[in-house]
Amino acid sequence: MRGKDITDMKKSYRERNEGDFPPHLTIELQKEWDLKYGENPNQHAAIYSLKSIAGRNADEIAKLTNLVSVRSDGKGKGGLSLTNTMDISRAMSNLKFFPEPTVVIMKHNIVSGFATQTRPDNKLVDLFRLARDCDRRSNFGGTLAMNVPLDMETAEAMYELEGFFIDVLAAPEFEEGILKYVEKKSKNIRIGGFSGLGYLPKFQGDETHGLLSIKEMPGGRMGIQDVYLTSIRTPGDLTFDPLVMDKEKNPHVIARDPVKNEAVDLLRAWYLNIEGARSNGVVMVRNGVLISMGSGQVERVGAVEQAIVKGMQKAMDREGINYDPLTGISGHEKLADNPFKGAVCSSDAFFPFRDSIDLLARVGVTAVVQPYGSLNDYEVIDAANEYDMAMPATLERCFGHF
Repeated sequence: MRGKDITDMKKSYRERNEGDFPPHLTIELQKEWDLKYGENPNQHAAIYSLKSIAGRNADEIAKLTNLVSVRSDGKGKGGLSLTNTMDISRAMSNLKFFPEPTVVIMKHNIVSGFATQTRPDNKLVDLFRLARDCDRRSNFGGTLAMNVPLDMETAEAMYELEGFFIDVLAAPEFEEGILKYVEKKSKNIRIGGFSGLGYLPKFQGDETHGLLSIKEMPGGRMGIQDVYLTSIRTPGDLTFDPLVMDKEKNPHVIARDPVKNEAVDLLRAWYLNIEGARSNGVVMVRNGVLISMGSGQVERVGAVEQAIVKGMQKAMDREGINYDPLTGISGHEKLADNPFKGAVCSSDAFFPFRDSIDLLARVGVTAVVQPYGSLNDYEVIDAANEYDMAMPATLERCFGHF
């Protein structure tokens, strides 16, 4: 029989998985530099690194540099704040998954624009415009980052739309003359440089360099966990034909495998789900470009609804179609290009009911990737099969509460 039985996947959410953490943990930090301010102007802040990695070379672990001398007159915004460094760092965490030239735009630690090279003739400037146009309203004042050196053609494109601006800019290198050009064009832009992007751990088995994921809690407590490492390196690591048994022991299996372009986009969407969205989060991608994202919602179908509404509204913005935001996506039928037709969706956790699949199919999504593990997985599988929708499994969850 076709299908890999994943019925027991739901047990992983109930079983203990303790680590080997010591009863006392000393974390020694070394100061790198002071920041302009913290998350808000009335908070002081500085950047520290784990002392255990502070002495490593830049090619051993990723580094972030504050390029504060943007204006020769000493004016401007005076360097990076904590929010800026958090956005750049989160951009790096997203970019680390993509070996091809890739552009990402961050707003409040969430990806609001993304485009990666799908053809050799995709230039960096093309990727910037695609990422910018994902959501011009949200990307206004965003943090723009890329995994390749910034060239002058792309820098000039940052200013081609009147009223659009980038608040923070980050790249591994800058073509000669760009910093002076940006100084002339933007009085208040802040700039960061980074290196060693490829050494950030991302896949299971990668060297973690002693890094930890540290979550602050009120009252002087810290939650310590391993850094998140995914087991999904290639589309071939996905389970294309997941099978689950219902309460009567009847098998339910996904009938269709994703085609090649769907599988590649599913992988891209999954990676953006890991570092670019808060849970509950879903990510929609088409041809290497972010369509929309539902992030930080308290119910799964709400994340899907948010992504659909945002994606349609942003498409209407691009096509100049007027709409009343109080009526949701009324008017989307006028779109020449339905942004969800042929798009894929990633979900950071299972779908508890089939309602999300029904909505995704209605707008044209053809493939979904998700961990599975719901008590109603069989109903979700049946819904996907009704719409001839591919729905491979990651068999791992990527919740991110940030």
